[in-house]
Amino acid sequence: MPLGPPIGFHYQGYDTAYGSIGDSAEDAVRGTNDSAVESRCSAVNLGYFKDDYVKFFTRRTNERRPPIINRGSYARFMGFDIFINKFLEAGDMNKQIVVLGAGSDTKYFNLKQENKQPFKFFEIDFPQITFKKIQTIKRNKQISNLIGDYEINNGNTELYGKDYYIISEDLKFFTTKVVEKLKQHGFDINLPTMFLSECVMIYMDPMDSDAIVKWISDNVPTAMILAYEQILPNDAFGQMMIKNLKARNIELKGIDAYPDLEDQKKRYLSRGWDQAYAININYFFNSHIDPSEYHRQMLIEIFDEIEEWKLIAQHYCFAWAFNTKNEVYKNIFNDIKFPTYSLSIPKNALPKKMGSKDDNMDVDN
Repeated sequence: MPLGPPIGFHYQGYDTAYGSIGDSAEDAVRGTNDSAVESRCSAVNLGYFKDDYVKFFTRRTNERRPPIINRGSYARFMGFDIFINKFLEAGDMNKQIVVLGAGSDTKYFNLKQENKQPFKFFEIDFPQITFKKIQTIKRNKQISNLIGDYEINNGNTELYGKDYYIISEDLKFFTTKVVEKLKQHGFDINLPTMFLSECVMIYMDPMDSDAIVKWISDNVPTAMILAYEQILPNDAFGQMMIKNLKARNIELKGIDAYPDLEDQKKRYLSRGWDQAYAININYFFNSHIDPSEYHRQMLIEIFDEIEEWKLIAQHYCFAWAFNTKNEVYKNIFNDIKFPTYSLSIPKNALPKKMGSKDDNMDVDN
């Protein structure tokens, strides 16, 4: 098994592993939003999944990413899509979704288009990010008409609709500032609530991200969280990943605190959550996508980066947890899990067996 990235392999386009260098580390982190949108747009254009709104948030609408990047965008989309839909279908009651570090996220628009949006949908990000998003919304009737009536406030950095809210704030002030803003706009701690974090808490000082995790556990009795993050910083590939990021002024502040799947689960269990799970993306891709859907995406473009894909996918994970302290909704999360399939696929479509302890994936699902 290779001890690091293959010779000549670069992280161009793989989400947070690239981005322009700004005036500060925070500028560099914010810059990853644009790169992620471009990667998502590439996957959408090729037909990996549907998103009618991502094209409005990038100027590079026709830029095609390498197949390995498109597969990464697809796997990430599928994981969140499966859980969001299961959450919204669980029980007949009002629900809320809170997206931490939403960036140019389009989930609300796609849900609203299908009339599946929750009772309240909140997004939180830096003012610089929310300002750009609101300007995009104002410019495009297809989006603004979908939202309906809304008010813009706080220097064009916040938007308040009937069921959709954009809040501008640094997440390190979650307990002191963000919570109050959420409550001002109808956030109800007693409603079943889903929190989403896509490569967000990994950039935060663990003390700040832990404060968010702890606050939710203590104050939202019926809650779940789904996070997508990098893991395994200590092997050769992980060290190279971190080195490449640092060269772009990007630091994964949380990766050493939660370096593997077991630590990802402990992050929640040690802060009062009732259940916690974690799987790497390689396992998710091969075990939790419907076989017909798996075959469909395999036919979209030629994919011969098998070894590289397995290596990268083992260094990203989904981690999720449930808080079930309200007896009224105690069973609401019972069916929220990734379905497991036994795929019948051509042998040459799967990664080759590698003689490494990484093949014994730490899975709790």
